[in-house]
Amino acid sequence: MQPDASAPRTNLQEGRANQKQRTYQALLDAALGLSETGQQPTLQDIANKAMVSRATAYRYFPSVDALIHEAYFGRGAVPLDTFIAPGTDPVDAIGRAADVMNRLLLDNETGVHIVERAFMQIWLDNPPDDRPSRMARRMNYIDPIVDALADRLDEAARRRLRTALAMTLGTEAVLAMRDVAGANRDQAIAAGIWAAQSLVRQALAEAGS
Repeated sequence: MQPDASAPRTNLQEGRANQKQRTYQALLDAALGLSETGQQPTLQDIANKAMVSRATAYRYFPSVDALIHEAYFGRGAVPLDTFIAPGTDPVDAIGRAADVMNRLLLDNETGVHIVERAFMQIWLDNPPDDRPSRMARRMNYIDPIVDALADRLDEAARRRLRTALAMTLGTEAVLAMRDVAGANRDQAIAAGIWAAQSLVRQALAEAGS
């Protein structure tokens, strides 16, 4: 019986995959540990705590904002197609998306404030042409719903709706509802659903008229 030459290669691949997962988890743990002590860590700070190089951290995350966002919310986010079936009415779909995203954020309001602080610091610390792109996880929910309206809304209307919906989901939305408007958690979730659905209804009504 010939020895299995593929076994060493398979073991090596599995070892590398496990190491990548350990590095990924170490970066998330380091980001959480530093942030929760009130610090505003840089990518270098997090890399040092995770005992990896900055270059390694950068291969996993393009910015400290992306890393902190992932640490707090990325693992809890679920793909749109896991809770909205194809062909779902767009008003119902956007309401469900607003509910899922804003509920996730409001389950950890400390994380919401830390993520916002991290991004604002990055914005202030970098010149306009060198600011890293912000995490835009909400657009993974908004874009497919708006794109599905291509046969009912023209490009300009879809672009305007997309922009407006960005104000109803996400960290800034929940901060405005909680910290500015003074809504409690349930009121904020309900208001986000209502606002998102109202925007879709209005866009469709204008197109129909």
